[in-house]
Amino acid sequence: MNPINNSNRTNPAQTSEVTANSALGLKNEFLQMMVAQIKNQDPLDPLDGTEYVSQLAQFSMVEGVEGLRAGQSSQAEMLYTQQVLQSTALIGTTVLVPSTGIAAKQGEKPSGVIRLDGAADEVTLTVKDLNGKVINTQTWKYPESGDIAFEVPELDEGSYVFDVEVKMGERVLNGAPLLSREVEKVTLPKTGSDIQLSIAGMGSVSLFSISEFGKTTS
Repeated sequence: MNPINNSNRTNPAQTSEVTANSALGLKNEFLQMMVAQIKNQDPLDPLDGTEYVSQLAQFSMVEGVEGLRAGQSSQAEMLYTQQVLQSTALIGTTVLVPSTGIAAKQGEKPSGVIRLDGAADEVTLTVKDLNGKVINTQTWKYPESGDIAFEVPELDEGSYVFDVEVKMGERVLNGAPLLSREVEKVTLPKTGSDIQLSIAGMGSVSLFSISEFGKTTS
């Protein structure tokens, strides 16, 4: 099965084509109006040449804006294509995703990191099943800033909740760990929307919510 879904993708080149046609239409319309003015001007009171210059300047400004829009559309198309190519290369790799839960396979040992912005007095990772039963608890005393790597013992098949508690003096903060998961497929949405990655045990996640990209899984 092809893991890349592009059924909803629109062609960004269509925007460039419409913009180009719009600029060409403006130019033709302006020239037709100018010729008509020259033909129909009063011989006793001809149009001042400065009026032509003024109209040409206005048209040049409009045409310049149209050209700028066309250039921006072309750049957006190139950027989108680059993102697509890069994201499809992620299939089969591991990434770190901030999440408080996963659907684990039988015997799976979920791993990841807890990322600290500063030193803490104590950090606790608690893993529970959907019934609230504590499956695993890990505690670290006085960790420095940076990443704390962890691995959870084998789990039975099912859904689990991961909670991180950080104690810093009198402050207690709760958050989510960064779980190491595999990218299964890439979905290409309509232009302007985020590219979606299908993450094992998590479902669809925006490409831009990924915290770290890893290596190809064996």
